[in-house]
Amino acid sequence: MTGKKASTERIQRVYASSDSAELTSEYNRWSTEYDADLDALGYNAPRGGAELLATYIADKSAPVLDAGAGTGMVGEELNRVGFERITALDMSPGMLAQAEQKSVYEQLVIGELGQPLSLDTDAFAGVTCIGVLTFGHAPPEALDELVRVTRAGGAVVFSMRTDYYTEGGFDVRQSALEAAGKWRLLQRSEPFQAMPDGEPDIWHELWAYEVL
Repeated sequence: MTGKKASTERIQRVYASSDSAELTSEYNRWSTEYDADLDALGYNAPRGGAELLATYIADKSAPVLDAGAGTGMVGEELNRVGFERITALDMSPGMLAQAEQKSVYEQLVIGELGQPLSLDTDAFAGVTCIGVLTFGHAPPEALDELVRVTRAGGAVVFSMRTDYYTEGGFDVRQSALEAAGKWRLLQRSEPFQAMPDGEPDIWHELWAYEVL
């Protein structure tokens, strides 16, 4: 089993990336050990995120997007709760190569959250973005594109570190999207430890919005 210390050190290397090119390189390098590392740390956000999306999307044959899919841990959970048409989006070809092996995705797309996405407007009934809204990763502007690609009445579900919500400016962006009539809050979870065996002092929340 992968040692917890080594797993945590690999996570810290990712957090320390100075730009998107370095971040992509770190994820490419980490891709083959990613699942074992996060399993060793008790990572539970993928299951929670998939189950939350399933609460709000009744038609499991409708297309959904796994934004920041990584190796497909969320995709496996989306498939487990019944979703049949799942698209994976990630900036790392190495991570997507691992995700493809899980045979749960309809298509795989390379793209960077925070940049314009090569995805059609109103393409998806729902979106998950789990474990991506954290330090050194996607900026608040990434939410705009997730809203754009989600059809009216669809749901956007994401996880976020509680300390990043205000420090990263997501509180302002989420409120601005709501004030502009782009979405409305469906649910905000109680804080939880997404990696209880690796980052017990770091808390996360799950958010669900309906796109209007």
